[in-house]
Amino acid sequence: MGANIGYIGIDHHHRDPYFAVASELDATITAVCEPGRRVDVGNIAAMDDRPDEITTEGQDMADLVGGAAVYEDPHELVSDADVDVAWITYRSDETPAIIESTVENGVHVISEKPIARTAADLEDIADRANELGVTVSPTMYYRRNPVAMTLRDRVSEGFFGDVWTLDGRFNASQLSYRDTDHYLYDRETSRGGALQWIGPHWVDVMPWILDDPIARVNARFHDAVEADVEAGAVLQFETESGTLGTYHTGYYLSDRGKDTHLGLYGTEGQALTPLHHDSLQHEPTVPLDITSEHPDWTAAPKRTVEFEFTYDRFPAWGDFVQDYFEDYFAGYETGDVPATVDDAVQLLRVLDAAYESGERGGWVEVEG
Repeated sequence: MGANIGYIGIDHHHRDPYFAVASELDATITAVCEPGRRVDVGNIAAMDDRPDEITTEGQDMADLVGGAAVYEDPHELVSDADVDVAWITYRSDETPAIIESTVENGVHVISEKPIARTAADLEDIADRANELGVTVSPTMYYRRNPVAMTLRDRVSEGFFGDVWTLDGRFNASQLSYRDTDHYLYDRETSRGGALQWIGPHWVDVMPWILDDPIARVNARFHDAVEADVEAGAVLQFETESGTLGTYHTGYYLSDRGKDTHLGLYGTEGQALTPLHHDSLQHEPTVPLDITSEHPDWTAAPKRTVEFEFTYDRFPAWGDFVQDYFEDYFAGYETGDVPATVDDAVQLLRVLDAAYESGERGGWVEVEG
């Protein structure tokens, strides 16, 4: 029997692709809620005016939630609606309180990253969820990205030797392509801009590939003209084992899409890859270029693997996003999910340190 989903945050711009994801799962959206407003599920239309560059999937949104119960209060939904999972796409300043209610009612959670504004907003809730055995998971899709998974396996095997440094870049379309009146771009609601919204994907996946948490950061930001959050950020970081890294993220591109790069450099090998193309980039494959000093590679020390991503189940970014949600729903009852609430707290601690570094300058230790 499939899971019953209570979807909270109907006005969020990721609703359309997530409804499409849910329609392919062994799950049913049986209740919906936009806090403070009663939704007419029969008249839900695809979002054409969006605060980001993701295109609408073209499905009839109303059909995907036909018959769902409607709530104005998310706390009432999780206590009364007989749902197994709360799927939350809502503002970061109010999501922790909603998750607190879901945890106390024994309802599991999949929530849009970064879940909260700061680590302090989530830490006690995370402890309570772990105590009660309730699964709370952030949307860290890149943990199911085939290139990232391959690199993580290679690092675990010792293929690259000791990893000296990691270099990442994740840039997206300029704010002129986005609705900057949306709460995503409001400092009081979201805390930050590029680093807090698009940046978390790789702030999470880079140390995940290494299986080595970020221990300290040095960050610089520049503010946006169109909003009161930053347009971009540059991070230097050091992991617990001493690997040095850099990360550059921002709303910079003069066209819709992504500009991405990941470089990994070790004592016995290196890897270069964009890690990801979204469907807007019209690239047929994602290359992974590897150079190795291993004796078995002497005849061909430089090799390229071309990953032919599919976009059938999640057209905007690629089907690995659908894989992420399928893995969550397969494992939420036991806690065997791609990313946990503790991973979300760790991510927020790194972001906390980055914003503190931006304010006072210099290196800042990541708490915990």
